[in-house]
Amino acid sequence: MPNWDDLNFFRVIASERSFRRAAAKLKLSVNTIRGRVDRLEKALEMTLLVRGRDGLSLTDEGMTALGIVLEMDATSRRLAPRACPDSTLAGETLTICCTEGIGEFWLAPRLPSLLRLINANMTFLCYSDQDRIHSAERDICIGFARPTNPETIVCKLATFHFTLCASKAYLERCGHPRSMDDLDDHCFILHESYGLNDEAMRRLVGEHRARRLVAAKMNGSHALFQAIASGLGIGALPTYLLKLSDDIEPLDLPMLLSSDLWLSFNRSGMTSQTNRDAIDWIKGCFRQMDHPWFGGEFIQHRDVRPDWIDRPAIPLEGAAANPLVPATGSDFPA
Repeated sequence: MPNWDDLNFFRVIASERSFRRAAAKLKLSVNTIRGRVDRLEKALEMTLLVRGRDGLSLTDEGMTALGIVLEMDATSRRLAPRACPDSTLAGETLTICCTEGIGEFWLAPRLPSLLRLINANMTFLCYSDQDRIHSAERDICIGFARPTNPETIVCKLATFHFTLCASKAYLERCGHPRSMDDLDDHCFILHESYGLNDEAMRRLVGEHRARRLVAAKMNGSHALFQAIASGLGIGALPTYLLKLSDDIEPLDLPMLLSSDLWLSFNRSGMTSQTNRDAIDWIKGCFRQMDHPWFGGEFIQHRDVRPDWIDRPAIPLEGAAANPLVPATGSDFPA
C-alpha cells in the first residue's frame, strides 16, 4: 500500500514538472523528493515520471495514477470543516495569465463580477509573448498558442478575426484604399506577436512590398490600438474592438486572418472549486450566443451592434459549453 504523503508529493511534482520546483514548494531537499518518488514507484510497481527536454512528464501509468490521486484528494476535502459564511478570504490566490490584448480590453473590465463569484484574491497577468502565458505555475492561462503538455487540460475559447482599419484622420489625409493595389500609397503598423505580424504582412502583400510599406511595429495591443487611432497608419484589429473608438474605420479589403484562443490549466486545478468557478466564468465571457464575433464565422464590422460590446459578463450558469480536454486530445469531463 503506497504512503499517502508520497502520493501527495507525486501530485505536487506532476503539477510543477520539476523536482527542484516541487522541492522548493514543499520546503524539502531535491534528494528527498526523488527518494519519495522512487519509493512510490516501487510500491506501485510502475514508472510514473520520465525526464524530457522540457522537464518531467507523466507516463501513461503516471497520468492514470495522478487522476486517482486527484480523486482521492477531492474526496478527502469534503471532510474538511466548512468556512464560516461571514469569514474573510482564507488566503487563497487565483492566478490568471492572459494574452495582453484580450486581458486588457475584454476581461479586465469584467473582473469585478469574477471577484464577487470566487472566495479568493486574484493575480491577473497580461503578456504579449505567447511563450510566457501557458505555464504550470499559473492556475489558469489564456493565449493563442495551444499547449501540448499532456498534464494540461485545454479548451478552445474563441476564434479571433482581424480586419484592416485606420483612423478617419489618416484616411482623410492619405486617402481611402479601395483595393489591394491602392495599398502602395499607404503605411502599415504591425503587431510583433499575433494578428498582422511580419509573416502575415508578407502573405498579404508579398515580401518586397512588405519591407517598403511597414512604417512601425508594436509589441502590445493597447499601443497598436492607440497608434491606429492617432493616425499613424493602417493596422489590423480584432473585430470585437472596432466599436471602442469612433475614430477608427474598418477597410473593405480582402484580408482573412484569424487566430484561435485557448484556455489551459493543470489537471490538479480541477480539485479547486475556485478554479472551476473561474473557468466557467471565463468560458461565459466568450459565449458565442452573446458575442458572435468570437465564433468560427467572420462577422462584418457593419453587423457588429454596439450593445454587444457593452454587455456585462455572463453569469456562471450561462457558461459556454466548449469541452475541456487534455492537451493530448482525449476526452476529459468539464
